Amino acid sequence: MNLRKVLIPFIVVMFTASLAFAGNTPEFDAVGCDATNYFNDAIKASVVAHNKVGADQINDFSDFTGLWCGEYFDSNAGQLRDDPCFDGYLSILTPHYTPGKHYEWQIVLQMQPESDIDLNIVDCVMKGNIPNIWEYAQQTGRYRTSRGELRFVKSANPRVTVEAYAGEYSVWGNPCDYGFILDARKIPTLGMCAMDDKRYTSKALWEEGIVLALPVNGKQNKSGEDTYTLSQGDMLRVRIDIPGNNTCYIRYGEDNVVLKYIGMVGTEYMTQAPCI
Repeated sequence: MNLRKVLIPFIVVMFTASLAFAGNTPEFDAVGCDATNYFNDAIKASVVAHNKVGADQINDFSDFTGLWCGEYFDSNAGQLRDDPCFDGYLSILTPHYTPGKHYEWQIVLQMQPESDIDLNIVDCVMKGNIPNIWEYAQQTGRYRTSRGELRFVKSANPRVTVEAYAGEYSVWGNPCDYGFILDARKIPTLGMCAMDDKRYTSKALWEEGIVLALPVNGKQNKSGEDTYTLSQGDMLRVRIDIPGNNTCYIRYGEDNVVLKYIGMVGTEYMTQAPCI
């Protein structure tokens, strides 16, 4: 028997299998210190505890705010105030029928994604300026007529845009270079659409989810732009625009937007100093 002919295909198969099944882990990223995000739950705490480089938990080294071309939260809607939905949390209010207001989050990816990316948005949506979510919860785009009829106005809902920007290890440009609009998978059906000024609806204090399709190098998105593989250190910029016919009081703060995905072990991107 020719052992060379037997062993070489076996080694190739085993090596390919090891690439397919090794080195993937759940990860999440947000503006500032991921480990202390206000909306962390038991699942995120488990991710923080298990994602390590040596003895260091990578989400303890995740505050990229204050750095050139790093993370930030910004809004033209006003100043931070106590949030009526979440005790001890600060957010910025946009009242109903107030045009031209927006919120923006830029988030650094701490690992190279190997899956689609969940964009999760936690909202505080209320019927009016009465600080009681337990009696005045609302859905964006909803209102009651003077006759008591419940209506839904599609154009009164927030609009979301998600863009990719180059980071330190980007394959397409220098840090801060604009890349492309991300596409999203519609749920249900999983059909694709460009995440460019797309409406979404939200309610009360619940978390809403949008699935961002993992970009493929050398392909084009639904906006006709070239797309590239995302690397650790690349940034996603999420912008929410509130329409002038907004029917509710809506609030967002720094921690309201989180990105969740499966990352490649060995691609961890960390700050020099811990954030906790």
